[in-house]
Amino acid sequence: IGDGSVVLDTGELAAFDHLVLAVGSTVSPLPGTVPVGTWEGAQRARARLSDLPAGSTVTVIGTGPTGIETASEVADARPDLQVRLVGSRLAASFSEGARRRVRAGLERLEVSILEDTVADVLPGDEAPGGDQVRLRSDPDRPLHSDLTLWAVLGTIPDLAQRSGLDVDDRGRALVDGYLRSVSDPRVFVVGDCAAVPGSRPACQTAGPQGAHAADTLARLIRGREPRPYSMGYFGTGLTLGRHDGVIQLSRRDDSARRQYLAGRPAIVLKEAATLGAKYGSRTATITWLSGAK
Repeated sequence: IGDGSVVLDTGELAAFDHLVLAVGSTVSPLPGTVPVGTWEGAQRARARLSDLPAGSTVTVIGTGPTGIETASEVADARPDLQVRLVGSRLAASFSEGARRRVRAGLERLEVSILEDTVADVLPGDEAPGGDQVRLRSDPDRPLHSDLTLWAVLGTIPDLAQRSGLDVDDRGRALVDGYLRSVSDPRVFVVGDCAAVPGSRPACQTAGPQGAHAADTLARLIRGREPRPYSMGYFGTGLTLGRHDGVIQLSRRDDSARRQYLAGRPAIVLKEAATLGAKYGSRTATITWLSGAK
């Protein structure tokens, strides 16, 4: 990307007046694991799960929201399986009270929790032997796993860096207050690949950024002054199977409050957020809180 054009794999040039870079993040799973954060990985995980006999062990790697929800869904849908959740600190961004409630919800679903760091996975060949998951704390005693799911946030594609745009140490494109690349104001950058101060990877982030970039582009085309981007968080929601959940409420700067919602109220709020995201993708109508003052 550069000088008003995009170079395609074929070598062709596609010229642009404005461009939106929204490549998100990519999954970098350990060998031998099935990544749930890609369409292909999710389809493969679905097929593998349906083939597992009762009593099989499923290991989910990642103790953040994606890992917690994945382990919960598997345990809720297949109570005949043994589900294990492995990672660093469980729900690390949550308050202590909310973390305890998440743990209780997982234990109700009989999900075993190992707050440890995975060293590596010695993959089987999708045959009866299964995988061997080694932990850093005890590498000489690997854990047997019939299916190992990778539920850890990935890395940022190097497209922005390869294109010569200014990036941070994670490879995210540096942007100004209007979500434009500091290297080229014709390029808007949104989502996981944008180095917006205080942002985190989430649909709660990407939706407002995409909408704001579109609004800003429309204003510029009409010869109007752009408005600076401002967005505040309200919390992080988790479902724990189909009948339980936890919503960690936060300040607008995304720092956790002591308060949280759990059980049926959390399920209702999470479903409402999901429906809102679906509605926004169809109608381009997206609302969000302004940022902290």
